[in-house]
Amino acid sequence: MTTAPSTHAAVTMLQAVSVTTTGVLPAFLLGALAVQIRGDLNIGPAEMGMAAATLFTVSGVLARPLGGLVQRIGAAKGMVTSATLAAVALAGAGLAPTFALLIVALFVGGLANAMAQPSANLGISRAVNPNRLGLAFGVKQSSIPAASMIAGIAVPVIALAVGWRYAFLLGSLMAIAIAVWAFFSAPGTRPTQPGETPKPDRGTPRGGLVMLSVGAGFAAAAATSLGVFLVDSAVESGMAPGTAGLLFAGAALLGLVIRIVLGLAMDKYPHRSPLVLITNLLALGVIGYLLLALGTSSLLFVLGALLAYGAGWTWPGLVHFAVVRDNRANAATATGVIQTGLSLGAAAGPLLFGLLTAATSYDTAWLAAAVVAALAAVTFTVARRMIRRSRALTAAEIPAATPSTTDHTLTPLEEKR
Repeated sequence: MTTAPSTHAAVTMLQAVSVTTTGVLPAFLLGALAVQIRGDLNIGPAEMGMAAATLFTVSGVLARPLGGLVQRIGAAKGMVTSATLAAVALAGAGLAPTFALLIVALFVGGLANAMAQPSANLGISRAVNPNRLGLAFGVKQSSIPAASMIAGIAVPVIALAVGWRYAFLLGSLMAIAIAVWAFFSAPGTRPTQPGETPKPDRGTPRGGLVMLSVGAGFAAAAATSLGVFLVDSAVESGMAPGTAGLLFAGAALLGLVIRIVLGLAMDKYPHRSPLVLITNLLALGVIGYLLLALGTSSLLFVLGALLAYGAGWTWPGLVHFAVVRDNRANAATATGVIQTGLSLGAAAGPLLFGLLTAATSYDTAWLAAAVVAALAAVTFTVARRMIRRSRALTAAEIPAATPSTTDHTLTPLEEKR
């Protein structure tokens, strides 16, 4: 028998995945349909990078203030607003006759993405059992590979059949449906069970939160370049456009499954550090980018794409889980800080990747992505050490203090965290 709390949690999860998928869909449709868009609008890799950077720059600049806004207005209104903005952005991109108007549409998409993540995270933090947060964020962060899958499948099914613009317009209709659904079905709030005493938030040290944001920015810079340029790079290496689109979709499906498995692992082993796992995944992702840089055979390219997606781009759910787990009362605000780093990295990555590709080659750009992913792994290691050191100092100085949910001071953490 399904209980009301579990029903609320399921609805909230579905809405979170749907809204975050539409929030990033314009960027990944842009990447998957790059060959057709470039030919129609007469633009090159540098312009494609600028277009993707527009969406993520707006998201990065506005993620923190809009996260605070969502904290005040609630997850439901945030989701409705995000999906509505995404519908406008997708329709605008599909109808854009020039590169300039495509940029305007992606600017609106940035507003949608900036509200999507805090809204979804706040809804999850209020509706999902704490013991299921890992799975919840694994499922919720499947929105990015889901958007990639939709975009990849759109190449042979829509773009090559009737034109790339129809893919954006169908995405807009999907976003409208999600906005209507969110309007009439608000996210639920998990009621406190009889005899249950809610645990106070530990919070995250402010310096550690900023360093996590920096690490997420580096990691996103490499990973988002993968989402925007993989198809175009594959075609340039000799792969047929339809096959390249299917590779994009297949790699995204692999990433989706792994994100959910990683979330389950966090619930099963709650004392294991998600930050250590993130570091290890990024290190494996570096190998994937290096294989893409070799570009000597289709087999190496495919293996590189699968490894880069399956390891180098399966960490976002772990980042959101690590932050929300310790900041449930202020989930939208805390993850707004993380989303700032994520979005600015996602903006800078494709922009610089596109400029580097235009000046040199895709091989050189993938090598640069490998270096950036390695920097991200190092930064997450530093962030974990900062957080543990701050918690140890707090415990030594005020051992009897009550943990705060607003100033990000913490109690000691288990050794393995």
